[in-house]
Amino acid sequence: MARSSILSDELLRQLVAVGQVDILVGVPTFNNAATIQSVVTTLHVGLAKHFPRERTVIVSPDGGSDDGTRDLVRGAPMAAEELAGSSTLRTTHRVSVTYPGLPGRSGGVRTVFAAADLLQARVVVIFDPTVSGMTPDWVEALARPVWKGESDLVLPIHPRHRLDAPLMSQLVRPLLGAAYGRRLRSNLAGDFACTGKFAARQVGRSIWEQDLILPALDVWLVATAMGEDLRLSQAHLGPAHFAPRAARAGLPELFAQVVGTAFRCLDENAAAWLERLDPADLPTHGQPGAPVGAEPSVDLGPMAERFRSGIRDLAPLLREILAAETIGRLQAAAQGADMPRIADALWVETVYEFAASAHRGVMSREHLAQAMVPLYLGRVASFFSEIAALSEEAYATRLAALEGEFESLRPSLVESWKSEGGR
Repeated sequence: MARSSILSDELLRQLVAVGQVDILVGVPTFNNAATIQSVVTTLHVGLAKHFPRERTVIVSPDGGSDDGTRDLVRGAPMAAEELAGSSTLRTTHRVSVTYPGLPGRSGGVRTVFAAADLLQARVVVIFDPTVSGMTPDWVEALARPVWKGESDLVLPIHPRHRLDAPLMSQLVRPLLGAAYGRRLRSNLAGDFACTGKFAARQVGRSIWEQDLILPALDVWLVATAMGEDLRLSQAHLGPAHFAPRAARAGLPELFAQVVGTAFRCLDENAAAWLERLDPADLPTHGQPGAPVGAEPSVDLGPMAERFRSGIRDLAPLLREILAAETIGRLQAAAQGADMPRIADALWVETVYEFAASAHRGVMSREHLAQAMVPLYLGRVASFFSEIAALSEEAYATRLAALEGEFESLRPSLVESWKSEGGR
């Protein structure tokens, strides 16, 4: 799709009035009245403080908010008292218009990318409009490595409690990291910065019309960057608190979207990762933030029971996906009244066999992901029960061990991928 068909006439007029820029900050919005003014003001302060001589613009494509979000964006205070000591030489422009199509983060990000292409921005930064706790320094932390030509994509690292985002820590992040040879620490969601060239290349791709990938857009973007062998880095930003989304997918749907996208990325970029050799740590900017507050209480019993019932009820389906030995070991883990114990090696082999089955087309990625949900819940219950008494240092060591298992068993994934059919 041409850039001109993505940008509305109103947005084109506003962007032409802005002219060419160095740094474009995008904040896609949809009914974010509770947080958007604070976010926009903080971004203004960050740009004035850290990039006072660069040409900058904040673009806030809106999905059709009916809560006054757009008015709040336009009326956000400039925080002049905080800028008084800065040597700002340029005005940060502000653009907020409704974009065509269904509301959602993907449509907003695509609009930002198209705007960056039009304005020939060197740096594009995306921020979540629901975040609280943001500081002006976050702008520099993400944008500076790209501005200096050191990185093509910068991912955020936010301090999180240990029970947060297990789908990323237990599956998506170590899977993609091991496959592409990049040790990821980011949760692959929310804020990021990239070059204008990378943003422009994504605008015309077909993925924006694919329902499965859109909710897992960040996973797709990171995998695409790794597939292109771009320079990735990470930046410590500090704690982030995100407002709950009104329409949040349940676990089965979310799992199918995120894991299905990860499997698809492995398929589409196979030529880029199959021959990768030793994994590498990514350059990381800044210092880790302090641990977040107390961890929530999680009832692991329902997860364990879902694992046991899934192993029992989905046995015929699992035999189409997993090796007999893997199924046997999972069945053994499901026996007994205690919490299941799914060792790292068994979990990694399970993930790799599911990924290889997706590649062979045993069934659709969505159905494969659905069959994997009970096994994932069993692994989460096993891992959470194991780390309950660990110190922060021991927990970090534990996560590194899981990552190492994904890396050490990577040859089995490569072998399965290259084989003709069968296990």
